[in-house]
Amino acid sequence: MLPIERRYMILELIKANNYLTIGEICKEISFSESTIRRDLKKLEHENLIRLTHGGCVFNDHSNSETPQVLRKASNLHLKRPIARYAADFVKDNQIIMLDGSTTVMEVIPFLRSRKNLTIITNCLTMASLVAQQLECQLFCTGGKYNAPSASFVGYTADKELKNWFADIMFFSVNSIDKHNGLTDQGDEIARVKSVMIEQSKQQILLADSTKFNRTSNYRLASLTDITNIITNEDPCFENSCWNEYRDIMTFVSI
Repeated sequence: MLPIERRYMILELIKANNYLTIGEICKEISFSESTIRRDLKKLEHENLIRLTHGGCVFNDHSNSETPQVLRKASNLHLKRPIARYAADFVKDNQIIMLDGSTTVMEVIPFLRSRKNLTIITNCLTMASLVAQQLECQLFCTGGKYNAPSASFVGYTADKELKNWFADIMFFSVNSIDKHNGLTDQGDEIARVKSVMIEQSKQQILLADSTKFNRTSNYRLASLTDITNIITNEDPCFENSCWNEYRDIMTFVSI
C-alpha cells in the first residue's frame, strides 16, 4: 500500500468514527504506531484532522476539501469500471464538460478513439490529463484557484461556463442522499458543478457506492436534476428507498 493510500484510509476511518485513538487505528489497518503517527501529522498539517492526547478528531468544522491527490488514491478498483462504462456515452463531435473529480479522470483513457471532441473543464489537473492523452479542442476556465481540488472557481469560472452548451457533463460529488440530494464539501466547488449541470443536456454522475446515504456541507443539485447515475453493485442499494431512482441508475459489476 502506498503512503498516500494509507493516509486516505486513515482519514476515512476517522471521519466515520469522529474520534479514534492511535491504537485503534493501528488495529484497523495493521501498521506500526510510528507510521500512523507520521501519517496523522501530515493529515493535521493539511487541516483535515486535529490531534488530541492519544488520539485524533476529524476536523468537521474545516472548510477545506480532501486534497485531490488523496482522493485519487481511493477506491480505484471501483472507479475504473465505472469510468469505462461511462465512456460509452460519448460520441464523436460532442461537447463534453468535466469537473475535477478523480473518478472522471479515469474516463479520459477510454476516450482516445473519439474524434473531434470539445472538452471544457475548470480543473488544471484534468486539463493536463486531457492534453496529454487526447486529440481534441480543450478549454479550461479561469477564476480563483482552489488548491485542494486544483480547480478554478468563483464568478469568472461560472461566467465562462455559462457561455457553453454541452452535450454531456461527467462529474462526481462527495455525498449522495435520497432526501438531501447531491452535496459537496465546498460551496464554490458545488456552485461550479451546479452551473455545469444547468449548461448540459445530459448530466452523468459517476460515484462508487461509498458515497451514498450520506450528506456533506453544501447542496449543489437534487437527484431529479440529473439524467444518469453510474455506480457499482452493492448491498446498500437493496434498500427499497432507492427504488424510485432505478430508472436513472446503472449498476456496474466490479
